[in-house]
Amino acid sequence: MKKVAIPAKMQKFYGIGTMLHPGKEMVEAMIKEIPVGKVATIDSLCHRLARDHDTNVTCPMRTSHLVKAIMETSAGSSASIPCWRVIRKNHLLINSPFTTLCAENLEKEGFQVSQNSKGEFKVQNIEDRLFTFL
Repeated sequence: MKKVAIPAKMQKFYGIGTMLHPGKEMVEAMIKEIPVGKVATIDSLCHRLARDHDTNVTCPMRTSHLVKAIMETSAGSSASIPCWRVIRKNHLLINSPFTTLCAENLEKEGFQVSQNSKGEFKVQNIEDRLFTFL
C-alpha cells in the first residue's frame, strides 16, 4: 500500500489530493466480503478503499490489475477468492484468461451472463444484486 499525490495527468478526472495504490492483501480482503449472489464494481471497491485509508481516490487501474492477479493466482485452488463477483462499472467482466470460468461461476450463482459481439461477457439485470461496501 502506498499513498501518493494524484498525478498531474489524472487531476482532470480526480482533482488535487491523494491517491491510494492498494496492496494485494487489502483487495483480497474486500473481495472476500462480497456475499454469494451479489456482485461489486471495481469503482465501489475503490471508493471503500479510499475512505478506509483517508485518501481522495484509489487508483482504479491498479485495483483492476490486482483483482486480475488475484484471479489468476487463486483460480482452481481450494481457497479460491471469488474474483468473479467483481465487475467493471459497465457490468462487463474483467478480461483475463479466466473470464469464461468467471462467467460460469456467476451463472451458478443465478446471474444471467451474455456475450457481446466483441466476445466480452456482460452481467445482466444486476441492479438489485449490487453489493455496497459499508
